[in-house]
Amino acid sequence: MYRRVLSRLSLLIVAVLIAGCAAGRAFSRGESATRAGDWDAAVEHYRAAVQANPNRADYQIALERAMLNASNRHLDQARVFEARGQIEDALREYRRASEYNPTNRQVAGKALEMERRLRDLAETARPSLTLQQLQQAARQTPAPLLNPASREPIDVVFNNAALRDILASMGTSAGINVTFERDYQDRSYSVQLRGVTFEQAITQIVSANQLFYKVINERTIMVIPDNAQKRALYEEQVIRTFFISHADATEVAQILNGVIRIPALAVAPQIVANKTNNTITVRASANIVQIIERVIEQNDNPKAEIVIDVQILEVNRRRTKEFGIDLSEFAITAAFSPETDPRGDDASLTTQPFNLNTVTRGISTADFYLSVPAAVVRFLETDSETRLIAKPQLRGAEGQQINLNLGDQIPVPATVFTPIAQGGANFNPLTSFNYRDVGVNVQMTPRVTVEGDIILDLMVENSTLGASITIAGQELPSFGSRRVQTRLRLRDGESNLLAGLLREEDRRSLSGIPGLLRLPVLRSLFAANENRVEQTDIVMLLTPRIVRTQELTANDVSPIFIGSQQSLGLGGPPPLIAAPAPTEPAAAPGGATPLAPAGGTPPVAVQGGAVGGQLMLSPPGPEFRVGAGPYTVPVSISGASQISSVTLTITFNPAALRVRAIQEGSFMRTGGIGVAFTQQVDAAAGRIDIAAVRSDDPAGVAGTGLLAAVVFDAVGGGTANLAVTGAATAPRGTPVPLQFAPVPAVVVK
Repeated sequence: MYRRVLSRLSLLIVAVLIAGCAAGRAFSRGESATRAGDWDAAVEHYRAAVQANPNRADYQIALERAMLNASNRHLDQARVFEARGQIEDALREYRRASEYNPTNRQVAGKALEMERRLRDLAETARPSLTLQQLQQAARQTPAPLLNPASREPIDVVFNNAALRDILASMGTSAGINVTFERDYQDRSYSVQLRGVTFEQAITQIVSANQLFYKVINERTIMVIPDNAQKRALYEEQVIRTFFISHADATEVAQILNGVIRIPALAVAPQIVANKTNNTITVRASANIVQIIERVIEQNDNPKAEIVIDVQILEVNRRRTKEFGIDLSEFAITAAFSPETDPRGDDASLTTQPFNLNTVTRGISTADFYLSVPAAVVRFLETDSETRLIAKPQLRGAEGQQINLNLGDQIPVPATVFTPIAQGGANFNPLTSFNYRDVGVNVQMTPRVTVEGDIILDLMVENSTLGASITIAGQELPSFGSRRVQTRLRLRDGESNLLAGLLREEDRRSLSGIPGLLRLPVLRSLFAANENRVEQTDIVMLLTPRIVRTQELTANDVSPIFIGSQQSLGLGGPPPLIAAPAPTEPAAAPGGATPLAPAGGTPPVAVQGGAVGGQLMLSPPGPEFRVGAGPYTVPVSISGASQISSVTLTITFNPAALRVRAIQEGSFMRTGGIGVAFTQQVDAAAGRIDIAAVRSDDPAGVAGTGLLAAVVFDAVGGGTANLAVTGAATAPRGTPVPLQFAPVPAVVVK
């Protein structure tokens, strides 16, 4: 037995020594990795040391220090990858940084943001088209368009000529067949137009003579009298469904019915809203559908969102003071009991029944019992205070009501009487219960103005449960209420203090011997005095902050030109002549589609995008001289707009130049926005990586300015090989195109 114990003890000692040696070796390896700056390896070695010997505090401290440094290293690398647009690499680095420092919520949030951006990119890369692309494709659906044989400007000069001859002559010159509707009536007309297109000329002539034309095919038009019957007969009808993203389809349909309902229209448009799918289906002519589309685009904007920081302090204070003599109800009780003792266990008198024959034997004072009031002297004073503190943070969209209830729900009965049978009496009661919120109730409806102010419709109620009251034999609760309803206009981040909802109840009661209650001094000594004060106060601090604006564009505030009431359409009648060849389109002001210039192509609308800029290196001269430095080379950008992040790669000849320092420019910090500026130099390869990312920037930076400045030392002769490349992104991650200019420079000895 002794040998077995000794053997096991020896094995335990050997295992401890081996573990200590393993922990020491792992710790030494971790120290070596730390000196080399390899924090990932250091973490692994320190972790092995802690697992082998968890009681060593220095091992645990070294492990925590290595994990923090490794997290910071991966975080810096993640920011560089994010600035370059390498989202997958940035996500990997953010995850590693979060694993090493799980308490850093900001890093975990960035990892979630990178995952979201990857999902967005994956959805963008899918072959399925977005709604905007589908709408653009629908606008390009082939329709009957004229294709005149000649597109040269024409001169139209006629004096008191037949209108049929004028139109036929114009059609012959343009290679277009002009036909006339059967009810067309010819008339004399004088016109003088020089240097106009066929489309411009025919549009003006038919409008002046109360006519309109319809394109039959690319070589034929029909001229028709302009009246409601002919419009209804010849105008093409379109059914189209609009998918509403942000607004309410019912509200938008009401706007359309109020704007598009024009009595002169031959066929009134039919507008139906689908609340379930949040869509609007329209049946109208093609011109009216185009107008409806523009109205929907201007009203279907994302709503602004705000966050409201609410701090509520409710203070309830109760003070009670009781003093004086209390004579137990101030009453003397008498009892007549000739047979038994009427005193109970609690020394109170209880009347006992007795036989009347007992009274015939005589009555004495011993048959009567009296109880006098007990005197209790009270000296009691209480002062209690209760605080209710709440600090919720509420977020909601403008126009939507935000409710905050702090308290209880009290059931309130509601009774109705129904007849038992047809024609019977109303005496069958049916009781239901409604719940009422009791406590601090806050209702807020925010609205964000285009100037950035916040309009807040506010209702604050502090309700309490009162004493029950009896109505028709039924106990019902009563409620006390203090309510404030107002409208506030606050700036972003401006706080408003709401106080003064004070309620105070002062109750005084006095009971004692009649006569003594009126004496000034004795009523305080020989009477029961009770003074009670209940006070409730509520203080509220509101701080609204805008987290998302309405995101208005120029098209949202531009007027929509829809022509005359007799001939509705975007910018008047739409162009009906086909373009000879596709060109780079340009948007017309106000959404109107302009006509083609003489001999040219009619421009069409195009979606606006982010405009890039030009990156430039500006050395002080074409030559660098060895020993004459240092030389500062600014890195600037010109013509930029909507840039939120930029990453640069500057290459140079390492045999001729050496980097001394890198300085941050002021361009990305325009507007006081914080910037994460990182840099990395590879001296052997002759490469500089610079990344600048604006934080929480919804608009981006535009214009011309300095991004960075690199300080070089000239160390050897040869060409400098200075060049800059990079990439930039807009606030929503959209790539921004950049241009780069070459930099000729040499280094001389």
